[in-house]
Amino acid sequence: MVEKALVLMSGGLDSATSLYWAKNKFDQVQAITFNYYERINREKIAARAITKLAQVNLTEVKIPFIKEKSDYSHFKRKFNSQPSQSYIPLRNLIFYSIAGYFAQVNKISNLVGGHNSTDGKIFNDATESYFRKMNELMLQGLVSSIDCKIFLPLKDKSRPDVIRLAKTLKVPIELTWSCHRQGKFHCGRCYACKQRLNAFSLLRSKDPAPYSK
Repeated sequence: MVEKALVLMSGGLDSATSLYWAKNKFDQVQAITFNYYERINREKIAARAITKLAQVNLTEVKIPFIKEKSDYSHFKRKFNSQPSQSYIPLRNLIFYSIAGYFAQVNKISNLVGGHNSTDGKIFNDATESYFRKMNELMLQGLVSSIDCKIFLPLKDKSRPDVIRLAKTLKVPIELTWSCHRQGKFHCGRCYACKQRLNAFSLLRSKDPAPYSK
């Protein structure tokens, strides 16, 4: 039996690493990405470039009515700071539900998401227990013989761990995009950029992705 997987692709380091992990685990791999309102253009470019290089078909879903919502109070409670980052309410519930639909109609039984151990500490809908409950709901909503299982290969990995795995899997790290600001290069100043740079620093390694000078 051919094992198929659908990877949720953002264009970031985590999703790219999960894509290459899936290529090593499953017989056939596809990817899906979501173009919501004012999504950072470089994310789209990264998702397309990485999947093309990996020779994986990418489905782009337009959801222009979905918008990011600033909620600095949420992050302030978590970190006693206000990083420049926004979130999408019910993001993972929406994205995985759509991905689950595409998986069903294409007879794909495995969904793969790139959420590392830090994500659950920031977002309530990125914890392992949340995905377990969501997987149970998906199974209850299906009437076909194609089961649905969510894989989170990075759930126990820190950002440095993810980078180590990415290098082992030969992920094109230089093509990934993490910055939360529009621009041609990573800004190096937003919350995501600082986390990424710090992870490479802990590994005594240089991030091959381009940054603004």
